[in-house]
Amino acid sequence: MRRLTTLLAGLLLLAGCGLGSSNEVAAPTGPVSTVAETNEFNPVDVMYLQMAVPHHRAGLEIVKLAKDRQVRTDVKNLAAAIEVTQLSEVDSMLKWLHDWKQPETGGDHPDLHAGHGGDHSTSPEAIAAVAASDSGEFEKAFLNLLIAHQHNAVEMAKMEKEGGVNPQTKALAERIFQSRTGQISQMLGYLE
Repeated sequence: MRRLTTLLAGLLLLAGCGLGSSNEVAAPTGPVSTVAETNEFNPVDVMYLQMAVPHHRAGLEIVKLAKDRQVRTDVKNLAAAIEVTQLSEVDSMLKWLHDWKQPETGGDHPDLHAGHGGDHSTSPEAIAAVAASDSGEFEKAFLNLLIAHQHNAVEMAKMEKEGGVNPQTKALAERIFQSRTGQISQMLGYLE
C-alpha cells in the first residue's frame, strides 16, 4: 500500500499536482527542468529562498494534518502529492543557499518583509486551529487554510519571477506559480 501511495504521489508531482475533474492524472508534458544551474544570484533570489523554505515547512505541517483525519480521497491524495513536492523543493532551495554561502534565514527584523508585500507565512496558531477543528468541519477548514497558504506561495513566486536573476531559482518560482495556482483552483472546486 505504501508503494502505491508513493507511486501516486510521484505521478501527481510529475503532473503538477493537478487532478482533472475525472480524477485522471495528466501525463507530464516535458522534462521537469532543462535549466542549467549557475551560481549567479542577487538579493531577490536569496530573499525568495529564505522566505520560501520556512513557508514550505509550514505547508508540510498543514498537509500532514490530512493524513489521519477524515477527508475525501482526492484531498488526501493532493496533500500527499504536495508533501512529496515540497520536501524536494526544500532540499533544492537549501542546496542553493548553501552553494551560494548564504544563511538559511534572513533574520527576524520587524521590517524585513515590508519591501515585498509583508509576511507571507502561515502562523502556527492558524495551523493549530485547523488541527483542533472537529471532524465535521476539518476538511473545509483544512482546504481554506491550504488555499490561503498556497496563495501566499504564488505571491512570493511572482516576486522572484520579476526580480530574481538565478535561472534555477526563477524556474522553481515559475513551477511553484503554476502548480500552486492549479492546486488552488482544484481545492476551490472541492469547496463547492
